[in-house]
Amino acid sequence: MLRRVRILATVAPLLAGTPVLAQPLASESSGIWMFGVGGQTDDQGNDSLLATFNWGVTKGTWLSFTAGRSSSPDDRASIDADTLVASVDHKFGAVGVAFEIERWGDEDALETSDWRGTVYYGSDRYRIGVGYEHRDIDIPFTIVGPLGGRISRTAELQSDSLGIDVRVQPAAGWQIYFSATEYDYDRDLAPLPRIAQLSFLSASTLTLANSFIDHERVIGFDRELGAKLITVTYVTDRSAIDGAKFTTFDAALLFPIGKRVDLEVNVGYGRSELAAAGIYGGLLFLLYAR
Repeated sequence: MLRRVRILATVAPLLAGTPVLAQPLASESSGIWMFGVGGQTDDQGNDSLLATFNWGVTKGTWLSFTAGRSSSPDDRASIDADTLVASVDHKFGAVGVAFEIERWGDEDALETSDWRGTVYYGSDRYRIGVGYEHRDIDIPFTIVGPLGGRISRTAELQSDSLGIDVRVQPAAGWQIYFSATEYDYDRDLAPLPRIAQLSFLSASTLTLANSFIDHERVIGFDRELGAKLITVTYVTDRSAIDGAKFTTFDAALLFPIGKRVDLEVNVGYGRSELAAAGIYGGLLFLLYAR
């Protein structure tokens, strides 16, 4: 769900003047805000709940805040993690910059602090962006001594990533996008405590946003059909722990259900070399105002 909300937050300034909104708003984004709440679950017992708020502070500036919780059952990653994200996006004519900070974690299993920066260039028909992300990762664990004493420790590591994002509008009502991201870790992941269990984060779309992946490739398109928006996405990832490949096919339909309320219905299919293939789905409600 976090990935879905981030996609919507990215296109929020673009949607502000299109008929995809429940009620069309002025093309100038100043004063527009969008609130969303939704959830997803899959057939492996993973689930996520999120709320997001996007605000067009000025014509070229958007603020975004996201909070949520994701869970993975005991026989998988055994995670109950909270998410907090804040970001700002500002355009200087054809050039734009975006910054995002995120805190994600379960204090008993895995905690991460991320910051991301993106510079992009584009127009109404295309956009090309280059992004950098730095991530601090803490894995708490307990050592049992020979006399039964328990000592708490934390394994620390860092990762950096570089990515490119390309969005093109080949015709009215169409948008095609592609992104590629490479990740680099400052130490070998295999000896880390609980890493075999945490590798299950890479086997579900609902926890993938904070897993240990080596690279990610995304290709997809949006298609406007009157007041509806269809989004289809294909994603491939590879685990940095054991090289296992994970692929996801995702489809979503966004449509108005009220004067200024939209509903997105999302379904997907994920397949991993680490775990059995599975399906997932969810709902996201969006409220617009100005």
